[in-house]
Amino acid sequence: MFEEEPSTLKEKIYRTIIALFLFILVGTLIITFLPGDAEQSLMGAITGQNSTKAGTIAGRSIPVDYFNAAKRDCYYRYQQYGRETAQNPELLNSCAYSTVREIYIANDIATSVGFQVSEISIKREMSKQAREVHKESVSQAGYGEEDSRSLTEIYQQIYRSAPMNYRIDSATGSALFPNFLEQPLSPTENEAELEDEAKRAKISFRIVAISEVNLLNAVEAKINISDAELMKEYEKEKKEGTLSKDPSGNFVSFESRKPLLLSKMKFDRKRKEVELWKGRIAAKVSEPNALEAIAGETLQPIETVSNVSLSDLKLVTSNRGNSYRLANSAKFWETLANDPFSKKTVVGPFSDNDKQVYVEFGALTYGQTTAKKPADQATDFLKQRQLLSFFLEINQSLAAEYNVEKKGLLSLE
Repeated sequence: MFEEEPSTLKEKIYRTIIALFLFILVGTLIITFLPGDAEQSLMGAITGQNSTKAGTIAGRSIPVDYFNAAKRDCYYRYQQYGRETAQNPELLNSCAYSTVREIYIANDIATSVGFQVSEISIKREMSKQAREVHKESVSQAGYGEEDSRSLTEIYQQIYRSAPMNYRIDSATGSALFPNFLEQPLSPTENEAELEDEAKRAKISFRIVAISEVNLLNAVEAKINISDAELMKEYEKEKKEGTLSKDPSGNFVSFESRKPLLLSKMKFDRKRKEVELWKGRIAAKVSEPNALEAIAGETLQPIETVSNVSLSDLKLVTSNRGNSYRLANSAKFWETLANDPFSKKTVVGPFSDNDKQVYVEFGALTYGQTTAKKPADQATDFLKQRQLLSFFLEINQSLAAEYNVEKKGLLSLE
């Protein structure tokens, strides 16, 4: 017959206590008979000490099994330096976080270019590794076929040693440059001709350089301030209460204040005159024979720079021995791209330290071709290793943006 339902409150309380006691008893027995690792994992889950992630990198979670796989790789990597190094928890954790960050960066680059190592290739590699381990274990002295592990067991152990997503990501990161980016690239015949032409190109131009000191000195020679103007400024300061006083509390005399007033008024007037002068100079750029007009206005000589290659524009020397860094200006390169040669067009000013430089581009000439096709253009091109340097620079730049946030317990192990 069916068990009768408890009808009284006392019976309901009694049965609830019995059920709770049995639940605690069974749970304790289960935990007692669990293997050590499983018991720790279960207790960690109950107490909340375990987490499904080991931290974040650039806001992206790091799964614990993913982190542990990186930590295992670090362990084997450090074994060559000694047992103590390989068993240092702090060092292994730091290495694991760095490894995961490198993998995340490499995989983001790989995703952007559409590259990834397939899961099939990973499984093929594990199968090959399992066969080699099985063959070695069978052939070792003292082991018979029945004493060695089966090929399936070896493969399953290798498979379980690291999560598949970690295997794919780490393999993709390792293969990104050597197997994808560093492909043999051969410049076309047209590209080789353009490169040779750029090396042979020579530029000539004329310049007028104006410094702030030149303008200030030229303006100062033309400034005359009368005593009447100085007296007016003196009375203004006295009225405004900014005029200094002597120890007796009286305003200083005009004669005492005059040298300072003269210096102050000259400085202010020089600044205003220089700005007006700069405006007059800039207006002459559009005039015929503009460079001569600018030289006449500023009383500065015209200098010439002859037959300079594009690669040497970062520092050019004029016929008067003065050096200029025109290539530091983006405006200079924009002007070059617009073909200003032999048109007596003046552009500027380009800033070079304390100087303002106006340029009139002359002729653009080409020498004889010197290009020689190498026997193997692809090999010659790859020797430069420019792509590797570029790839490493990308990784270094991105690393600063991929901030690591460690899980508390892991960071203190």
